[in-house]
Amino acid sequence: MSGAAPPVLRRVVTQAVIDAYAAASGDHNPIHVDPAFARSGPYGRTIAHGLMTLAFAGQMLNRWSDGRFDAEGEIEVAFVGPVFAGDEVEVFGELQGPADAPGLTLSVGCRVGTRVVLAGTARMPRA
Repeated sequence: MSGAAPPVLRRVVTQAVIDAYAAASGDHNPIHVDPAFARSGPYGRTIAHGLMTLAFAGQMLNRWSDGRFDAEGEIEVAFVGPVFAGDEVEVFGELQGPADAPGLTLSVGCRVGTRVVLAGTARMPRA
């Protein structure tokens, strides 16, 4: 981790990835795992779990901080749009605030193309 922003992380979300997350989390809501059910829902197709998208942000922050984020960081986010099976999610972070601040603050987000699906702020102490 340096004074540089975290490198962008990209993840392709397939229905198989969504199904695996459902199995791991125990969240088998049909909006995520049943394409026939989801067709009649508000999006017309399955959507990924919001917490899976948040996990991608955590993964990016942990890679950038050599695992320190899990131990010392905090994050606050808003889920602002759905992620669909077949989407490529781009996870990004940008350092905020003065370089001499006692801690690091980053704006963090996930987007699919130009559509933002998660937005928030992460904080952690300096190394």
